[in-house]
Amino acid sequence: PSHRAEGDEERHNAAWGRRRPSARIGPPPSSIPAPTPTPTPTSAPSSVAVAVAPASSGPPSVATVAEDEAERQGSRAVAAAKHLFCGGVAGAAAKSLTAPFSRLTILYQVHSMVTTKQARPKYATTLRGGVQKIVERGGIVALWKGNGTSVLHRFPFSAINFYVYENVLDALNGIQRSHEDEDGHPDAAPPATAKLSRFVAGATAGTVACVACYPLDLIRTRLTTELEGRENYRGIADAFRKIRAAEGWGGFYSGIGPTLAVAVPNFAISLTVYGSLKEYVLDDELFYNLRKVDAESGEETLGFYLTLMCGAMSGTMSTLVTFPFDTVRRRMQIQNLHVEPELRMTGRQQIERLIQNEGVKGVYRGLTPELLKVVPMVGTMFLTYEFMKDLLNVNVGNNNKK
Repeated sequence: PSHRAEGDEERHNAAWGRRRPSARIGPPPSSIPAPTPTPTPTSAPSSVAVAVAPASSGPPSVATVAEDEAERQGSRAVAAAKHLFCGGVAGAAAKSLTAPFSRLTILYQVHSMVTTKQARPKYATTLRGGVQKIVERGGIVALWKGNGTSVLHRFPFSAINFYVYENVLDALNGIQRSHEDEDGHPDAAPPATAKLSRFVAGATAGTVACVACYPLDLIRTRLTTELEGRENYRGIADAFRKIRAAEGWGGFYSGIGPTLAVAVPNFAISLTVYGSLKEYVLDDELFYNLRKVDAESGEETLGFYLTLMCGAMSGTMSTLVTFPFDTVRRRMQIQNLHVEPELRMTGRQQIERLIQNEGVKGVYRGLTPELLKVVPMVGTMFLTYEFMKDLLNVNVGNNNKK
């Protein structure tokens, strides 16, 4: 009975597709054909999921790519606008702080043309005497005379100069500039063409910005050189109207030739020297402790003292080279007010007459206050620019990534 009961159990298990765990009866499982599974409703979603999956992992649509590109372009445009605004505010603050030095420089440059005392070609014998002379005649506020036009001139001038310089440099060296690696760091040995490209870009930017903003520069010079009690204009708008009526549209570009002779080499020399010094101090370990390291990206940039040093050296060098032409352009900008038409001179005649009457020192008159304003101007621009960047949350690295 035990054998029969055991056989019955085996037959029962075989009928239901089960086998005893302790022993195997019959052929091995590999020889038994596997039953064909019957499709069930649950298998349909899995097949659908397999069919849909490739669509989600495929290339993005044209519309998606266009939207992403438009977003990136918008981000770059906003970042560029923020940078230009920060630069404009920084330039305006620096101009306002150093306005007394600027006015002294211009008064020294043109005094021999406007004075009625031919024996006294210098505006003042000392810098302190010049400041006292201005304050005595017009009060403390007179030190900032013409500064409103200078500030108004700064925004479009900075925007045009920055935009043209960056685009010309990109056109000459390509979007990935040859003197920088893929992370934006300067190469240890930049090619010789990098400095030439920077020089050309700076000259082009200076030319375009000067021509576009020259009317404001001319009005600023005329307002700055007005003597108290003998004013010709009541402000910027009045100066525009009177110059247009008396001299025509050409009057706004009086002295443009000497101005370009100043601006083109000035910006070319300044930007070339600054860029070269920047590459040097970022590469030389001597200046390691003076560099500024970004906490997030680890990128090394110029700190306050290195920026001050590079800016002061580039500004001083460009000023020493171009100052004689700056003296000539200032005199030409105001000669329509003080000189009869038949006695007006060209730029070449101006510089020849100055050297003949006053010697070489005549073309460098006013150089001292011009050099004294370089360091405070660069320092103010740097501090204001960094403050505005923090205020507007301008992050160069993030913007570039977008």
